[in-house]
Amino acid sequence: MITEEERQSIVNEAVEKALLVLPEVVGNLMMSQARNQKLIKEFYTKHPDLVSNEHIVAATVEQVEGNNPGLKYEEILTKSVPLIRERLNASKKLDTKNISRPNRNLSFLDTSKSNLGEL
Repeated sequence: MITEEERQSIVNEAVEKALLVLPEVVGNLMMSQARNQKLIKEFYTKHPDLVSNEHIVAATVEQVEGNNPGLKYEEILTKSVPLIRERLNASKKLDTKNISRPNRNLSFLDTSKSNLGEL
């Protein structure tokens, strides 16, 4: 069994090592983020027609990334392009101007019954 003093010494040493590694971890995260931003900028330079559809691009890239863990970000972007174009073509066929409301008239139901379970 270890004493409280020994335990505290171990905790302090672990905290110290974690704090010493922290700047390196943050630096790596910043470099990774900068690299990804550069890739995204290059992606939109290659595919300027997708700039106005960033929400579809982001959702598709996120899905491809989730389905392919460990894949390099460059490959994820490349793999996403056909899916993005497919989704854009499908969304162009949607008629968002003429929207009909469903009939919510429930007068055909017999409300005289005490059990309205048929709703």
